[in-house]
Amino acid sequence: ADFEWVVTPLGGADSEQGPYEPGEVEFLDNGFITSATGGDIWSNKLGCTYVHLKDPIKGDFTIVYTIEEHTTDPATTWSKCGVMIAQELDPMTPYIFIQSTCSNHPEALNDKGTKIISRPDKGGAAGPGSNGWTKLKWPVTYKFVRKGDKFTASVSFDRGKNFESIEDKPDGKLDNSEVILKDPVYVGIAINGHNAGQTTGTATVTNIFLNDQDTFAVEAGGKLTTTWARVKAQ
Repeated sequence: ADFEWVVTPLGGADSEQGPYEPGEVEFLDNGFITSATGGDIWSNKLGCTYVHLKDPIKGDFTIVYTIEEHTTDPATTWSKCGVMIAQELDPMTPYIFIQSTCSNHPEALNDKGTKIISRPDKGGAAGPGSNGWTKLKWPVTYKFVRKGDKFTASVSFDRGKNFESIEDKPDGKLDNSEVILKDPVYVGIAINGHNAGQTTGTATVTNIFLNDQDTFAVEAGGKLTTTWARVKAQ
């Protein structure tokens, strides 16, 4: 299959933790560097840069990707980056998202790791769908599996050789969440900056596989199977 990646800024001045402004997205041979200033992936209105597969997909799937590094300037706790499954390309969309917090704020690194966040209803409240926490180090590889309405997250620190659940049974924190989304759905990577519009979050995301297919594969002739869209100045 050919995969085409595009960039959609979701949000604006009235986003949660706004104003949100899209950052530049630089495409690499095996992924991209994405950024966002302000905004949040929480509450009633998203503020995030969404780099996603142009064509929405149907049915069950598995997506695997690696966050090489995720930093904030100035440092803040709640810049989040990760896979987002969205019903619509709209800041109010229902969605489910794996949060991965930034690497250059000590509190984020030690306390806030990984969990699932979801918004089941358009324009409704968002909240922790799993509350699983994993202390992070970089690079970190995630796997998100959709089976029907159930989404399950796991994490790897050896580039996907071995995955571990984000579940924390003693604290009642699960590694999965159920959200009813109608097919087809959008699949991509979202990032926010946070800090009432003051912080820019930047992350390098690589090696994105959908159902074991490399979404940045190069054809035998050396031509990229994908065409890139850039965020244009708003």
